[in-house]
Amino acid sequence: MDLIPGDEECTGVTLDGATLGAYTLAELTAVINGEAFLYTGYGWIASAFQNYQVDVGGKASLTLSLFNQATPANAEALYNDPQSGSGDPVTGWSGNGDARMTSAFGVTTLQFWEECLFGKVLVMAQGQAAVDAVRCLAEKVVTDIQGQTPLDVETWTAIKAMYR
Repeated sequence: MDLIPGDEECTGVTLDGATLGAYTLAELTAVINGEAFLYTGYGWIASAFQNYQVDVGGKASLTLSLFNQATPANAEALYNDPQSGSGDPVTGWSGNGDARMTSAFGVTTLQFWEECLFGKVLVMAQGQAAVDAVRCLAEKVVTDIQGQTPLDVETWTAIKAMYR
């Protein structure tokens, strides 16, 4: 199982570089700097980051960030922490967990939690094409993890190996 969607799994969305994994606090801090404390406070054990290019009436940068929080309770608690973000609930969301979206200042962001994962999809664009791109990518991840994601630290090793 690969949680990172590939080229054109969502129309107009193409990979931009290799997947980056973070498995230690030092690695996480190197990627997201000041935000690391938020994730570690909710049981963080590993992350994967993937950049994409997306056609939204012109090329825009899009980033998918996945954070394994070890348990569904930790992922949900992180999602519900006001410091993790805000937004409007996503109508018709296909996940078992919650999702929210915001679009402002030239950026569209969708955040969600599913099983033990907290995810964020951010595109440097606004408008319907940007909304469609972040939603498609997030729902692709959710579809891939529903019922398949290990729920504890010990079994995360199998997924962790994919990002090395």
